[in-house]
Amino acid sequence: MSCRNIKKRLSAYQDRELSSDEQARIKSHLQGCPECSALYADFQHTWEMLGEVPEIDPAQTFYLELRKKIAGFNDRHFISRLRQVFQFLPAPLTTATLVLAGLVIGTYAGNFFFQESLISHQGLQPRFSRLDVSLASIRTFDPIPPGTLAHGYVRMASYKGSAH
Repeated sequence: MSCRNIKKRLSAYQDRELSSDEQARIKSHLQGCPECSALYADFQHTWEMLGEVPEIDPAQTFYLELRKKIAGFNDRHFISRLRQVFQFLPAPLTTATLVLAGLVIGTYAGNFFFQESLISHQGLQPRFSRLDVSLASIRTFDPIPPGTLAHGYVRMASYKGSAH
C-alpha cells in the first residue's frame, strides 16, 4: 500500500474498523515508514490528550435553550418588519419604491467605488466608447493573469492592427 492510502486509513486503523488483513498490512507499513508512523503517533497523542479532557455536564435547560435559538434562526425579523412597513402600500408602489431605492443606492455605490463618472455632466454625452467601458470594467480585475480568458479578450479588444 502507498503512503497516501495508509494516511487515509490511519483513523480507521486506530479505531480498529478495518479487516484483520488490512490492519496487518498497515501495521507492517508503519513499521517500515517513518513518515506514516510519525503521523500515526500524532493521532495517538491527540487521542490521549482528548482522553484527559474532563466531560462537561450542561445545565438542565441547555438543550431547551439551544432548540429555541435554533428555531429563532427561522424567524425572519427583518422581513416581517419590512412587510409591516409596506403592508399599507399597494404592491406596484412598493415595487417602484424598492426599485428606485436600489437605483439610488447602486448609483451612489458605483460612484463611490469607481470615483469616476462614465457620463460627463455637460450635455450628458458619453466620454467613452462601449469598447473603452468594457475594457475599463475588465481592467478592474488587474493584474490579469496571462493565458486567461480575460487576458485574451483584452488583447483582442485592444488590437489596433498589425504593428509588427
